[in-house]
Amino acid sequence: MSNCPCGSNKIYNECCGIYINDHIKPETPEKLMRSRYTAYTQANIDYILKTMKAPASNHFNAESAKQWALTAQWLGLEIIQSSMFDATKGYVEFIAHFSEQGKKDFIHEISEFHQINEQWYYVDGKHTKPKPSSGIKLGRNDLCFCGSGKKYKACCLNHSRS
Repeated sequence: MSNCPCGSNKIYNECCGIYINDHIKPETPEKLMRSRYTAYTQANIDYILKTMKAPASNHFNAESAKQWALTAQWLGLEIIQSSMFDATKGYVEFIAHFSEQGKKDFIHEISEFHQINEQWYYVDGKHTKPKPSSGIKLGRNDLCFCGSGKKYKACCLNHSRS
């Protein structure tokens, strides 16, 4: 039995596997976000499609997403914050770390989720400038939080000034 790729430190079959394989609906936006990340690590684009609605689904290219998911090496998911404004709308800020063609990279996004007919869906996402996780104070010469292997001053600190 292996740990779930979403970083919960739970066994896959007791975490995201219950949503992806057992067709149970995630109860919160964060659980849906974690299961979608895990689905990407498996290149399970059917699950990704099943858990999204417009406007996110309007220009989603399933074949391109599958190719990308298959070529990326998934390195970890970091949930920055998760919030719900009412019973039908929530947001999750996350950083998904991956490596592609030997180069480490990440996606830092604030995702929007809506609950429709008692099921959560990913509906939109806004990429945000990289920043350290809340509570982490990095010095200029510390290794960057994004996993690039570079010093913070030469990586995300430089990007955050643009």
